[in-house]
Amino acid sequence: MKKQQKWLEKNRMLVLAVCCLAVLVIAGAVIGMSPFNPEESGYPLYFEGEETEFTAYHIHGNIYIPAEAAEAYGNTAGMTIDRTAEEIRMDLSTKNIDMADRATTNLVKTYAGTVSIPARTIHGECCVPVNTLGSFFHLQAEVKGKKIKMNPFDARNGDKNTVDYYAPAKEKYVQGKEKISVVWQYVKSLTEPAPEKKNDGIDVLCPTWFHLTVEGGGAVENHGDLGYTQTAHENGYMVWATITNNMATKGSTNFTAKCFANTDLLYRSVAQYIFLATLYDVDGINIDYEDVRDSDAKGLTAFTSLLRNYTERQGLNLSIDTLIPAEWTVEYDRASLAEYVDYIAVMTYDEHYAGSKEAGSIASLPWVEEAVKACLKDVPAEKLLLGVPLYTRQWVTDENGRVLKQTALTMNSAADLVKKQNLTAEWKADVKQNYVSWKEDGNLNQIWLEDERSVANRLRLVQKYDLAGSASWQRSLASEDIWKVYGHMLKDDGKVSDYEPEK
Repeated sequence: MKKQQKWLEKNRMLVLAVCCLAVLVIAGAVIGMSPFNPEESGYPLYFEGEETEFTAYHIHGNIYIPAEAAEAYGNTAGMTIDRTAEEIRMDLSTKNIDMADRATTNLVKTYAGTVSIPARTIHGECCVPVNTLGSFFHLQAEVKGKKIKMNPFDARNGDKNTVDYYAPAKEKYVQGKEKISVVWQYVKSLTEPAPEKKNDGIDVLCPTWFHLTVEGGGAVENHGDLGYTQTAHENGYMVWATITNNMATKGSTNFTAKCFANTDLLYRSVAQYIFLATLYDVDGINIDYEDVRDSDAKGLTAFTSLLRNYTERQGLNLSIDTLIPAEWTVEYDRASLAEYVDYIAVMTYDEHYAGSKEAGSIASLPWVEEAVKACLKDVPAEKLLLGVPLYTRQWVTDENGRVLKQTALTMNSAADLVKKQNLTAEWKADVKQNYVSWKEDGNLNQIWLEDERSVANRLRLVQKYDLAGSASWQRSLASEDIWKVYGHMLKDDGKVSDYEPEK
């Protein structure tokens, strides 16, 4: 048993990754997550004022044109449009690009190599995002009424033959006295639409867009969506693209170590991350490298340091996600990492995870607070983001307390289950959560609920320790009204008592 428990602790990051995927499968079923329907968005495509034979599409801020239209009217030299794989591949060393400065341009030109940009099949036809690749195609397009109009694109200085791509430095966000709320958005392949209006409870959206391809030579799997970024910006949000080492993929740990030890692989991944971050106009990069070997702590820090050099040049924020301080998380040298990032998000959740031998809270408040205090020994408070789970688990145990089954639940699905079972929640002061239980088929069902009161108690720690803010996993799992709690606690210096029942 001790040996098994040790394996679980050492592999907790892998378990966490698998758990997150399981949570999202549940979330997808509950909230109806599905591919977007483009049927209503077909428009006749015009080029230089003349109607063409092609139909174009406007989907969540993105303009898609058929691959044949891009080839007929644009510059596709050095590009491969793979209709089967639904991607456009291009070798950046052959392109005339201009990044924030010479060093960043040389990095991308020298190391990025071939990058992949997602296309999508619409009504059986491969279509490419002209808003994303317009400067490379030397095309620009816009929606005008019920038409999509396209014209030749004049690049920098009005000379379309001089520069294929121009990515000047952004003005980097520097936090003042305000607390910030960072919220991840899980992306499987297609990105859900950005919020339609500004919510005071969310400042930064972190879509999980870019993933190190296992045994891919340092290349990055890309699920970016420029329309998402543009809509988010229009509505007052920042966007930090989350990058991962594909931790749930077999061989990820070994390949991550290989990349850290191989200069060409390391630099290629960094070059691709930087290029893709600018291509999708994000404001920062969030590193989520998990299931990393203990012996690769220095490698993870060196990777972060290298990435930091170029995010600074491009004016991008850099953050990294870590597990709680423990003997099984020594791969995160928090003190060293803190020197190279703007923020460290501590994932203070999954105290009781899918592989746990006993039922319990995802993140009891004492457990969370101890993790925060441990992090503060190495990380300045102004750089620390408190992790908040927006999901829970339904535990089924036998008469001996042995876990028979656990199911990940969104906030809404948990609330619906409580209502369906006609249960009355009991406040557990020791963990600072509402709790419900019921018997079914001779077994005990238990849920430690995530709701306004539990979230408010967690966000109180941001106030108590004067942290930078919070980082929540993840938007699709949350109830819509929970963001009011974030706004009140982080922006208005709210009180936990505001969420306690009237006596």
